[in-house]
This record gives sequence, C-alpha cells and structure tokens, in this order.
Amino acid sequence: MFERFSDQARRVIVLTQEEARERGHDYIGAEHMLLAVLRACEIGSAATTARALAELGIDPATARAQIALTPGAADHGKSGHIPFTKQARKALENSLREAQALNHVHIEPSDLLLALTSTADDDPETPVGTAVTTLGLTHEKLRRALLAGARYQTPATVTPHFTMQAQKALVRAEIEARKSNKTSVDTEHLMLGVLAQENEVVHAALQALGVDPQQLSTEVLNRLPRDE
Repeated sequence: MFERFSDQARRVIVLTQEEARERGHDYIGAEHMLLAVLRACEIGSAATTARALAELGIDPATARAQIALTPGAADHGKSGHIPFTKQARKALENSLREAQALNHVHIEPSDLLLALTSTADDDPETPVGTAVTTLGLTHEKLRRALLAGARYQTPATVTPHFTMQAQKALVRAEIEARKSNKTSVDTEHLMLGVLAQENEVVHAALQALGVDPQQLSTEVLNRLPRDE
C-alpha cells in the first residue's frame, strides 16, 4: 500500500515509529500517527496540512504538547519492525479513500489526518479519539480548510522519489541533531543518518576505500559540537 504514498506521507509513516519508540510502546497506534502528522507539520514536511491547521487556529507544536499518552515499558533501543494496531491499519486504508475523494494522485499527510479524524469519530473513547477531541478537530472542519487552501497551491512538479530508506536517513539525521541540542539539521547529521541505514552502495564504497562505516560514524559523533 505504501507505494501509493507521497514522499511526505512516507516520512510521516517513518515518524510514527519514532513516536512509538520514544514513548516506550511496542505498537504503532492511530495516536502515534496523529503525533507524527503534527510533527511533520512542525518541521515543515507537510506544508499543506500545516496551512489547513493554521486556518483552524491549531499550532502543531502546541497540539503535540496537549496529547498525553501513557508511557510504555518497551526497550527504547529496540530496532526493527513495530506492528500497526488494527485501528491504525484501518486509518491507513481509509487514507486512500480520502485521497481519491480529493483527487490526489498520491496519499498525502493531509489524507492521513483526514482518515485519523474519521477514526476518532468512530472510536471517540480511544487515545486518538480523545486527542482529536482535545484539539477541537473534526473531519468536516479539516476537509473544508483543505479545500479552501487548495486554490492557493501551484501544480506539483516532477521531483526525484525518496525511498523509505532515504526517509529513515532524514529522520535519523533529525534525531542526531536533537541529541546535539541543535535546532537545525547539518551535513554531519545527514551523514550519520545515511551511515545508520547500512546502504549497500554507500557501505561497499567505504569498505573499498578501507573505511569502516561504524568507525566513521563514531568519529563523526566524537566531533559533533555539543551545546551546553
């Protein structure tokens, strides 16, 4: 299904994993997807959705701070696949319907958020239902805001496609920047993000030059300036 997602929506999916891990959860729920969409708006990778929320008087950073989830006990260092809950899978499936209704070529972050508001309406007592209610967000309000903003959008140009691995590298770069107490992602963070993905081409090239990727990553980390 993810082949139907735009690059921005794929990044949201990657961010859902980070939201779950940061809270010690061993599952990805619709509530994590909501947090991920808001985070994408906050960092500028879901501009259309951010504009619609602004039209509704919703600030992504403030909204994220209002969503309280009970911390879990899962291993924060755990890597690999984190399963989606039934509710989250339903939201993913419904995002295709939302995209088709708005004549979107790909599933966008805005379609994911529309699907999440519908999910919240269906299950108001669940974490995502409570969160959406807290934000004062409804499916109809969001859809109207998206349609109102559509006339200001310019036609999309053809751009190179970001693979899921590239999206993960970008997210990892953002994480490394936060660890260094930086408010912006720099090239050293991007390098760490790329090295963390074990890309066959990059790692093979480094090894051909006699450079150990893990050692290079360690060297970069040791040279990162840390703000006190």
